[in-house]
Amino acid sequence: MTTHFSNVLRQAFKTFDRANHASFNANLQHLRQLTDELTYRDLHLREELFRNGGSHRAPCSYMHIFEDDRFSMSLFIVRGASTIPLHDHPMMFGLLRCIWGQLMVDSFSHQLGPDEPLTYDLHQTVVKVHVEEPILVTPASPCATLTPRKRNYHQIAQIGSGVAAFFDILSPPYDADMPTYGPRQCRFYRAKTDGSQVQLHCIPSPDTYYCDVVDTPESVMQAAFQCADEVYADNASGTQ
Repeated sequence: MTTHFSNVLRQAFKTFDRANHASFNANLQHLRQLTDELTYRDLHLREELFRNGGSHRAPCSYMHIFEDDRFSMSLFIVRGASTIPLHDHPMMFGLLRCIWGQLMVDSFSHQLGPDEPLTYDLHQTVVKVHVEEPILVTPASPCATLTPRKRNYHQIAQIGSGVAAFFDILSPPYDADMPTYGPRQCRFYRAKTDGSQVQLHCIPSPDTYYCDVVDTPESVMQAAFQCADEVYADNASGTQ
């Protein structure tokens, strides 16, 4: 029942293993292809989870699926006219797979030259960006993708009335250490235009954005732990 989810998880381990750096692009493409095929049924989710849009729920719900020092997997459910506000993904890769409803992803890319090195300023308050074409994602469309250089700032809005949900993979996870910089932090922004230049201004976390937590299906947790145990055991045996 969780075979496809397990395939996605195994490929994520392979993709984000530093030992496979030489084949990263090919592995990332394969991971995206597998994630494009993921459905809510692969995560053992009931349709009722997406149909219950009652006023007693938070604007968004969060489900933890898996996390280690290489990547994280989670599920977000966005209700009504709610939006996950504009935020950053410092030096991260990400795949966003819509599994229910419709989502509009508005993205920006940090304004960098092709050979300009990536930096991370914990105290930066204004970021110059390029505006990317918005992407509508549905269960019938491919994943939205972000990289350390492209679409690494975005906001995610539920389209229409009702509920939308997405599964995402982020690597490295938030809070993972960056050499010389320390742990990654998620920061929020407001876009402003200054002439022809678009800038993102860092703001506090919006009061309108908060999440409640939904339980992860036991079968998915078991599949995640089983895959992780297999990978860690293989890695341990390979270093002996």
